[in-house]
Amino acid sequence: MFDPEFQRKALSLVMGFIMEFSGTLAELEPVELTADNLNVSTISVSCLKVTWDSEPDRDYYVSCTAHDDNYAYADNMYFEFKSNDLCYITGLREGTEYTVTVEPVLSEEEQDGYTVKTSSADGKTETVEVIYGFPDEEGWDSCYCGERKSGLTRSPSWDAIQGSTVDTITRTGIMRDEYGDYCCAMGVWYGYCGDRFLVTNETGQQFTVKICDSKGYADDGEGRYHWFGGEGNGKCIIEFIYDDNSLPPCVAFSGSWGYYNWNGLDLSSNITSIKKINYGKPVEY
Repeated sequence: MFDPEFQRKALSLVMGFIMEFSGTLAELEPVELTADNLNVSTISVSCLKVTWDSEPDRDYYVSCTAHDDNYAYADNMYFEFKSNDLCYITGLREGTEYTVTVEPVLSEEEQDGYTVKTSSADGKTETVEVIYGFPDEEGWDSCYCGERKSGLTRSPSWDAIQGSTVDTITRTGIMRDEYGDYCCAMGVWYGYCGDRFLVTNETGQQFTVKICDSKGYADDGEGRYHWFGGEGNGKCIIEFIYDDNSLPPCVAFSGSWGYYNWNGLDLSSNITSIKKINYGKPVEY
């Protein structure tokens, strides 16, 4: 008969050999996950584009930190994911350096056998060259009315709108040109078609616009603003140019983008600064 004691000893030797040369399951190195080829590129004064190599059906966590220890606008940041390998960070500040970090998210089944390694890369928002600063317009001036793109059929407005596309980052329906500027109409107090401006509001939000149509001398007679809701109410300094088929219902109802936060583009506070700026470099959305 086969000796059970001999069988036990033989099995013990075999298992010892396996453990010595192969390692137990507990000793195996966990699988490390990371986001390779992380790239951060500039879109505008307030937006960075973040891309990385992703795995199908995996979620990723993205964070952003300003290099300035006294940075006061972190609450304005918004992360707009277009896919699991593309994220736009909005609500940023002009000429500011940031570090962006991307980290894979583990599923419940992966908690024991996997680890994650963060990937980080630096980026910087557009730095503008200021030509001229305009005085602050007192009162309620966060009234951003709209004008249809299809109405711009004559030069110089037709020329100014060429090459612009609907901004898919903020989902406002507003047209945006190849320099990251929102297309708009403004009065002659500020300039003419083709001029671009850096706009800052009370919450620290910043964005750039380009004049694509003129409001002439407007309601005030100097070309600064139209009245919104009747004389003595809000002042509409900027009228966004929007795609006819992409106007959000809330804007169609209210008549203004100025009541809402558009994926990090918060237009609900008054304008504190408008500065005419030079052209920079075209961007790739």
